[in-house]
Amino acid sequence: MEMNVHNITSNQFTNYSNTSVTVNHKEYSSNIVVTNDGVFDFAMANIKEITQTHLAEVLAFKPDLIIFGTGSKVVFPDIEIIKLLQKNNIGYEVMSIQALCRTYNFLISENRKIACILFFNT
Repeated sequence: MEMNVHNITSNQFTNYSNTSVTVNHKEYSSNIVVTNDGVFDFAMANIKEITQTHLAEVLAFKPDLIIFGTGSKVVFPDIEIIKLLQKNNIGYEVMSIQALCRTYNFLISENRKIACILFFNT
């Protein structure tokens, strides 16, 4: 589905499907992290494998909110990851990738600092 984009300078999702997303007109089909300023690979196979070490780069960004996109099936991270986010005063949401794309674009239009972790193979 093609998305309407806002007139801002941050990364935006411009298209999405069940198997890929497009960020600023570049398509991605492997697990990635998207922040206001960057897109980078995320080597974890699924959300249940995430550890504090894996989140270090995302936490260094100091987001207000981390959105986990877990495909069509919503799967929550381990409780230790949730505790880590709470300890760092970072909100979190878990949703489908399609909902993540729409939510992220809306939140960055409000100048929020957001990090998204997308898992295509969950």
